[in-house]
Amino acid sequence: MERRVLLTLGAGLAVSALTGFRPLPPAAGIAKTGEPFRLADLEPDGMAKTYRRYRLLIIGQRDDARAGGVAKAAVDVLARFLPDSRSTLIRAADTRRVGILIGTRQQDIGIMTRQGAEALFRAMPPFADVRDVPLRTIVSFGDYLLVCRTDFAARHAYLLAKTLNAHGELLPQPASAPDGIVPGHEGAAAFFDGRDRPDDQEEKKG
Repeated sequence: MERRVLLTLGAGLAVSALTGFRPLPPAAGIAKTGEPFRLADLEPDGMAKTYRRYRLLIIGQRDDARAGGVAKAAVDVLARFLPDSRSTLIRAADTRRVGILIGTRQQDIGIMTRQGAEALFRAMPPFADVRDVPLRTIVSFGDYLLVCRTDFAARHAYLLAKTLNAHGELLPQPASAPDGIVPGHEGAAAFFDGRDRPDDQEEKKG
């Protein structure tokens, strides 16, 4: 069971990019500004969706050294202790860019400042033009959060929370249970509450 889930986290994690993870149209949560959001500065060859099919891409930001350090450490821990995830760090310019990429489903998971994540969740500046993003927290690193959307698989969120929480000594700040304004992801909540991994529960019911 564990082996199967690890393999799907790596090779199959973003297969849903072809079915469910599509950029939202401007009318669905994004105010029209006259300038479309583009991924070109992040993946200039336009292959972002293909990369997401085979790797867990965790997006950080270039303008915050502490956030970058947390993101790099988290990716290193996952690469070492959850190798089938094939975790890879990618970087966007700043907090707004990270939030836009996650909010428009161009990327699935990233490290944001707590302040930035809460602003995205509440559609407040600098995200006043980005509405109704179903943002969730996987783990808290104090002033920084590992965030995703509600459509991130619960079993994957469980494994990420479990792995990062188990190796806090290798992180700038231990990975703790979600707290604050942004709700915890259901998979992370299952781990921190001591419940079974969500896919285990589903198979027992079957």
